Amino acid sequence: MASNEEFPTVEHVYREGKELMRRGGHRLGVLTPGGPEDIRFRGFFGANVATVIDAWKRMEQHGLLPAELLFVHYLWALLFMCLYPKNEHELCALVGGYDTKTVRAKTWPFIFALYELNYYVVSSIDAPSRCLHYFLIN
Repeated sequence: MASNEEFPTVEHVYREGKELMRRGGHRLGVLTPGGPEDIRFRGFFGANVATVIDAWKRMEQHGLLPAELLFVHYLWALLFMCLYPKNEHELCALVGGYDTKTVRAKTWPFIFALYELNYYVVSSIDAPSRCLHYFLIN
């Protein structure tokens, strides 16, 4: 496993994402922004890999990462927020058939942690490009 400074890597995030998308048996394609892997990832998790990694590292930097939970649980939370399934059973099926209590216990701490980042990050949408910009507050 990579050291904390290197974790998570772009390749690691794509691989974890592919597992959740039920594409784990396929080899990774081109890992460039806007490439096929990036488009699939953004469609499933609602953000590109660089943003996902940046948010993880900022949660780590500010002590917001939930204890005892894994990176894959963070992806579960992103999946939930992006797709917002009609009921918990759909979400449970998407993340691998876990029971609702387990999924709730592992996703909501990350949702709360991401919310807590708003105290450290300022975001705005650039109207002409419709891009989200965020800045660290010291």
